Amino acid sequence: MLGFLLGVVFGGVQLALLLLAVNAVGAGKLKIWPFAAQFLCPFAALLTCAFLAREQLLICAMTISSLLIIGAVVKFISARKGKKG
Repeated sequence: MLGFLLGVVFGGVQLALLLLAVNAVGAGKLKIWPFAAQFLCPFAALLTCAFLAREQLLICAMTISSLLIIGAVVKFISARKGKKG
């Protein structure tokens, strides 16, 4: 359970930072810190999980990956709907 929770928290933070960075680039601004911070999120999550619940590393990694993929799909669909209307 702890691996899943760590994956949700760090995956959510990574997704939020990634969306912040991508939206900034789309607006013509360059923000480096969200790109750097989102890159470090999986390392922090998996390192924390390795110390606290080593047997749940795979669950943590799968949760982070799933959250990023689902978040990207939702963002893509919402952006496509916004352009049609």
